[in-house]
Amino acid sequence: MMRRFLNKLRFKMLELRGLTDLPVIPSSATSSRQSLDERELYPHLFPNYKPEPIPEITVGSIITWFLIKLGLLILILWFLFERFRLQEYWLVGLGVIWLIVVYPAFMQYQRFKVQTRILQANTLCAKCRHFDETGHFCKLLDEHVSLTYTPCGGESWEANQRFNQDDDDGETFS
Repeated sequence: MMRRFLNKLRFKMLELRGLTDLPVIPSSATSSRQSLDERELYPHLFPNYKPEPIPEITVGSIITWFLIKLGLLILILWFLFERFRLQEYWLVGLGVIWLIVVYPAFMQYQRFKVQTRILQANTLCAKCRHFDETGHFCKLLDEHVSLTYTPCGGESWEANQRFNQDDDDGETFS
């Protein structure tokens, strides 16, 4: 646990210095002695780390846990406020909801957006019209996409309309 905290602290220091947007290093150049925590903290340096195509975070999982935690916390706060007659301290309840429910969901969404940017920069699937960025999956085959796994192998790839358009709004001159 302490190692994970130190790795997160080290990553924050790298982020402050602007060193987190480094180019992807090929998998042959990485050593196998790297710890699991470093591979989690620097996914752009270890593109082959997750062989399984199922993402950790999706928009659906963020919303589901947001609603579960919010429902349980409202019930607990309602019980505590009624039991101890704390109706005039409603602002404390809002603060607790912010700290336990809203802020962690916001941070998870920020992490999800980073994962989406990494996928868009490093995979062919992200430029396909069948790619759904809210769940990182292929709508055609209903399978999750990762940095190391393309569901169709590139055979069913169709360009996204945003990917095809140039800056001149599709005008052609003959």
